[in-house]
Amino acid sequence: MQDKKLNNIDEEILDKIIAVAYKDAPVTDRIRIYLLTKKNPEVKKILNEYRQTAGNVKKIPLEECPDSVIKSLETKTGKENKSFIIKPAYAFAITVLVLSTLVFVLLNQNKEKEQVYSKAEIENAELQVKTSLAILNKVFKKTENLIREDILPKRVGKPVHKSLSIINEVLIGG
Repeated sequence: MQDKKLNNIDEEILDKIIAVAYKDAPVTDRIRIYLLTKKNPEVKKILNEYRQTAGNVKKIPLEECPDSVIKSLETKTGKENKSFIIKPAYAFAITVLVLSTLVFVLLNQNKEKEQVYSKAEIENAELQVKTSLAILNKVFKKTENLIREDILPKRVGKPVHKSLSIINEVLIGG
């Protein structure tokens, strides 16, 4: 009998109903399913059944695996249960050690003679820097225009507007 009910509902909608029942769905899907349950009592019944099942699943106590089973698996596979998680204090200490070693090496390395550059080389380098900065300026302006005119209105603004419209519809009731 459950199969007959499920045949009338799209598989995508059923997946969303299950996600809502297990509280894994995003807000938009929750709102969409809520509105659908107001229109369709069959959907509401299915949602309530899945909610009840989800509640029963969450009530099942967790059972721990006996140590003897874990040890036998370790001996059969030749692998031990090793944790690769580094505690924050250790990570901080390692970072400080690496940075202090790097600073020490940089400060104590033998300095070579300072290079003496000719006036022509300095002018050439200055011209190259100005050219590079001009190119970067053009790229940044194009990127700014692309973000301002294309990405923000179309890829950010539309989804936000759509989400707010759905919320307004739910709150207003229309």
